[in-house]
Amino acid sequence: MTLLIMRSCLVLLFIGFATIHPIHGVHAQDTPASPNWTRLPGKAVDISINSDGQAYAVAPDGTPWRWDAIEQRWRKMSGNFVRISAAEGNRPWAISADGVVYRYNGLWWENKDTDVVDVAADTLGNVFIAKVSGEIKKWYPLRSEWRPIDGSAYRIALDRTGNPWAVARDGGIRSYDGKTWTSMPGRALDIAIAGNDTVVIVDAEGQIRTWNETGRSWRIVAGISGATAIAATPDGGPWAVIAGGDIMATTLLVAPEKIKTEEGRAPEIRAPDAVAPVDSAPAAIAPDVTAPPLPPAAVVAPPAAQAAPSMAPVAVATGAAASPVTPSAGAGAGAGAQGTSRTVAPSTGNDPGLDPTTVTTTEDITFTNTRENATALAIGRDGSVFALNAAGSVFRWSNSRKRLEDFPGTLVRLAVDANGDPWGISTLGRVFRHTGKLWKQIPGATGSDIAIGGDGSVVIADASGSLSKLNDAMTRFDRIPGQGILVAVDPEGTPWTIRSDNLVQRCEKSPCEVLSQKAKSISIGPDGSVYVVSANQFLMRLGADGKTFEVVQTPGHTPESVAVGPNGFPWVITNDTVVLASKFFERDELIDRLVAASTGGDTTGTGATAAVVNVTSPSAFTFSKNITFETFTADLNSIDEIAVGQDDGFYLYGTPLNQGANEFQKFNTKTKKLEQVSLSFNQNVEKFDVATDGSIWTNGNSSNSIYKLSSTGTIQRTYSVASGNIQNISIGPDGTVYVVISGKLYHLKPGTNAFTKFSNDDVRKVAVGRAGDLWIADANNIVQQFTGTRFENRPLGQSVTVEDIGAGTDGSVYVTLYENNAYVLKKWNATNGSFDKVNNVTANMVDVLSDGRPWITNNSSGTDVKRAKD
Repeated sequence: MTLLIMRSCLVLLFIGFATIHPIHGVHAQDTPASPNWTRLPGKAVDISINSDGQAYAVAPDGTPWRWDAIEQRWRKMSGNFVRISAAEGNRPWAISADGVVYRYNGLWWENKDTDVVDVAADTLGNVFIAKVSGEIKKWYPLRSEWRPIDGSAYRIALDRTGNPWAVARDGGIRSYDGKTWTSMPGRALDIAIAGNDTVVIVDAEGQIRTWNETGRSWRIVAGISGATAIAATPDGGPWAVIAGGDIMATTLLVAPEKIKTEEGRAPEIRAPDAVAPVDSAPAAIAPDVTAPPLPPAAVVAPPAAQAAPSMAPVAVATGAAASPVTPSAGAGAGAGAQGTSRTVAPSTGNDPGLDPTTVTTTEDITFTNTRENATALAIGRDGSVFALNAAGSVFRWSNSRKRLEDFPGTLVRLAVDANGDPWGISTLGRVFRHTGKLWKQIPGATGSDIAIGGDGSVVIADASGSLSKLNDAMTRFDRIPGQGILVAVDPEGTPWTIRSDNLVQRCEKSPCEVLSQKAKSISIGPDGSVYVVSANQFLMRLGADGKTFEVVQTPGHTPESVAVGPNGFPWVITNDTVVLASKFFERDELIDRLVAASTGGDTTGTGATAAVVNVTSPSAFTFSKNITFETFTADLNSIDEIAVGQDDGFYLYGTPLNQGANEFQKFNTKTKKLEQVSLSFNQNVEKFDVATDGSIWTNGNSSNSIYKLSSTGTIQRTYSVASGNIQNISIGPDGTVYVVISGKLYHLKPGTNAFTKFSNDDVRKVAVGRAGDLWIADANNIVQQFTGTRFENRPLGQSVTVEDIGAGTDGSVYVTLYENNAYVLKKWNATNGSFDKVNNVTANMVDVLSDGRPWITNNSSGTDVKRAKD
């Protein structure tokens, strides 16, 4: 009974710790004053735990294993090593028996240096190695190089600030504060530092000790002996490897998800797959001990990584199948396995450092309908798949949950680096990268498209077609030869582009080599596979001759864009925004949600702005100064308001010919007629807009309320707003509702319950375009664009007075204005920074469809409405 009560208390401690510290992906149980040691499954020669509670072990045969804190078991990884260190984001570092240090990138192990005896890393990105010579070096990822620091070490660990503690070959212990080394008492065989800064060692006699800063001495953690390796949980609880390879733990690592499952159950706890606790003794103070020199590890060649057999895709296939795709000459084995267990990438021979994603698949390319929708895709070398929707919202694909999941940020262009972190361009042309923890703007950089090559090269194209490459310091983009509107980068860092006339070109030299293929989308995988979506919307792949493209079938679907992942497997977005996958890339997703939830920064940015443009497509609406319009009769006496809803429907409101009650009309795309919509709402809807779900937002006759109506006029919700003259209502692609009240702009963000003031600027009219691109006509009717911090005149330095303004989710912005005694229609040309006049048409009201086609009317001369032809 006493034991049961004690275990019940431990359960409560588990739950309390997880509740108080939700930021950690994994948590350790509280360590009792006199700890019980629990034997964990398996055997090891080395172990490591980071401050997030991610644990790793190296088995006696050299196999690395990762602790699954949810299922409470070890999961096998690829490679063969003698030492391992947990690091940030489930990306451990490890050392092979011949002294090569590797970093795991989520898919394979990257060779980083030789002649190394130990490595220590932390969740902040700090990495130190101890060389065979005793030299200590620190990793600088921006320059991909090691730099030496003073001191020597044979074993190394990092404290909470990222500074190293070192154990010399003779067992001497020292700590480093960033400037000087301080000698500590005692001798050690191994050392580890917990997330709470508890320092733990294995002393020369194989006993576990923790550092007592007050007494400047090492306290014994009793209960086991013969330890050979040490690690510590985030709260300071030691784990140890003892003689024979058994893994012993004073505290267990349990994921918050598993802790939550215990809530409401009977008060019982049992260590998974563990034996009875080993007897323990009270802690004691021991005098300094001296350890003999530690012999170096035996030199043994690491065995080759083995490929796991392929499994079925995780999503339900819809029968879409494509013709076989011939691999490049010299291509190796097929792609890695899929499934819920950790698997190994394609076989790479005897070199565990060889990039397996460079091995082009020999499998037929067949597609699975993910049942998800997106407007843009990008895939990283590690298999991370990111997507954008029409509102510019960012998503990340989850294999385990078989869906796209929310990720912070709003972008219009997307790329993914080798670490699986997204990069992108905002609707204002600003360039951003995600560090794994937060969004950061590349200062001063603007562009229209972005791509990342297999070698890490980051290249952007601007609206004029100029190309620039990110410098090594990641501080600026430098111009490089080449030209194109859309860009992709091959594994050697060579840009491939699509020109404004849709021709594909390879920019290995200047001028670029033009290929006889027109396209609207291009992507290159880490294996060098070049895929395009042709101008007439076929998925195509570059053939073995390096000049011509061959069709890859997508039965039942029309491709719109393509992204290529590891081993040359493409994902496709169709013309109806459906996402198709030809491979679900197995990767570690344990912290994906944590990264999304804890991401800092934003994708708004400051400074210069630039145009983001697309190449033309024969199937899409193309702007010209002589647009042809179709005319439709509204059968009204007057038109008070027109709007293109976020559902892409066209609506208007006006006075009928019989002078009766005002009518609300909607355009029927099948009959091509405007039809009256009978609303149960008995107030006027002169100021309105329509959301994606068809709901109508209006103030009715109210001066202090906004109503959300169903498509038939039933009031679904009423929002109180500042009292005043409600002048305009507009809804953005992300569902944000904007309202102008007595010259001030207010907004209601999705998921919130109240309208708040957006800015103190004087506003008359508002329009919301692609990815939240915000345009207004101010109190003086001057057209302005929001830059993230303020509204600026467009064109910059000019004051263009407008009658109306409309914006589409494709990025198109139209205005109407009175010029030379007539109403005219103009379109914003972001590349030239000017408004282009549309000839042979008059209009004083405008709104824009998602494909960029404007709806217009001139209610000063009649009630006909016009829509630009396809």
